[in-house]
Amino acid sequence: MRNLYPELNTEISAAEYRLQKVMDDGGITPPAIVWNKIAERLTSHGRDGYYSGAGRQQTGGPYTYVLQPRNNTITVSIWWRCTVIAMMVIIMALVASTIYFYQQFRNMEERLMRLYPTHTEMSPPGVH
Repeated sequence: MRNLYPELNTEISAAEYRLQKVMDDGGITPPAIVWNKIAERLTSHGRDGYYSGAGRQQTGGPYTYVLQPRNNTITVSIWWRCTVIAMMVIIMALVASTIYFYQQFRNMEERLMRLYPTHTEMSPPGVH
């Protein structure tokens, strides 16, 4: 996005400057209990929530959390699949029958036009 919108670079630089200024002015380090609560919430979500693969891993430094979202697939019952297939077959049959009956109507209309003379060929009223 930075390549498309160069003004983002300016905003990002400004945000980084503000954060650095807060840190230089003696930013407050949150108590360890805050991080423990965050870690607890992440691992509890991992057991039964969105982050099924969340877990703590020691990598030489502080703990690192690896978040692996669970597979977002939708399972559909076989009955729903059968219903959708049946509906599609019905719709295709209706479209086919509509086209067929429209063609029959046009053929019948052409036959009737050939049987009855047009208005210009008809003799004037009262003349037999």
